[in-house]
Amino acid sequence: MKKAIAVLAALLMVFCAAGCDGGSKPANTEEVTTTADPDSVEVPDFSGLTRVQIEMKYPKLNIVFDEKYDDAADEDEVISQSPQPGTKINKADEITVEISLGGKQVEVDDYTGRSYEDAKTLIEKQGLVCEMVYDESETVARNCIISTLPSARTMVEKGSTVICYVSLGSAVQEIHMPDFVGMTIEDATKLATENNITFSITYDDTSNLEAGTVIKQGIDPDYIVEPNTRVEITIAGENESAAKQTAITVTLNNTVEGEFEIKYYIDGTLQSEKTEIKELSLTRKIEWEVSGTDIHTYSTIVTSLTTGKSGKFYEIEVDFTQNPPVRNQLSFNPTVFTELLS
Repeated sequence: MKKAIAVLAALLMVFCAAGCDGGSKPANTEEVTTTADPDSVEVPDFSGLTRVQIEMKYPKLNIVFDEKYDDAADEDEVISQSPQPGTKINKADEITVEISLGGKQVEVDDYTGRSYEDAKTLIEKQGLVCEMVYDESETVARNCIISTLPSARTMVEKGSTVICYVSLGSAVQEIHMPDFVGMTIEDATKLATENNITFSITYDDTSNLEAGTVIKQGIDPDYIVEPNTRVEITIAGENESAAKQTAITVTLNNTVEGEFEIKYYIDGTLQSEKTEIKELSLTRKIEWEVSGTDIHTYSTIVTSLTTGKSGKFYEIEVDFTQNPPVRNQLSFNPTVFTELLS
């Protein structure tokens, strides 16, 4: 009898121990794997990383990216992650990382008077779609922006379409190229000024005509051109008369930094082949070798590649009829680089 009682008591102790141990764990809680488990991993902290950096740094993790617009987060910034950093999970478990596409809305800039090519580049850089519609204008140069729809300073969603109304110029602006051949350079210059035409002059010292006479022109007479068209003319005489040169050099303050696109203009005409990108922390000089035979205006427009803002750096008139050439500074803004970054 005593033996039976002892067996019963032992069985009761086993049941009690099992019941007490089972009550120490929640019924549906999974057991947390320790770092010693080769299939376990601790969720990293992805804050401060871009999507590309995360993919490169953690190629073996099962990461799912969810991209969304967020006005409070910069583009490509991590907004949130799940599970949270430090959580121990199985290597095969899914980790969700939300990545910001940047603000959902952007402001349409004022592109009035800018070339369509420049405006299109800047509009698309904002995540917008650019479309062009031609229209006549008495005041805006051909291929430049008259206005946009939506108008400047309007807030629009990324992916929206911005219609650029681009100037065809005015029909009354069409000019018939005069016949300059046989004229003296003085008479040709006067006629060109009356017709809003400019010259690019070369010299030919082999001609039998009197020095200073126009012997050839690059655009045929009566050809229809736009205002400010530049025509190359050849003048009888020594080449030395066209050999005047000078350099426009501006040294920048040591505090100026940033990457800028610099465009160069002669008498308002863009010299596209000279357009360049400069990192101002690497160079402190803006240099331009110029030459001519008469009076020309030289100007530069700079655009910050960081903000997309543009401004005039300088405008200088050079009189090549003087020896040496005489300069007249029309405008100069040495702080334009810092202003465009603000």
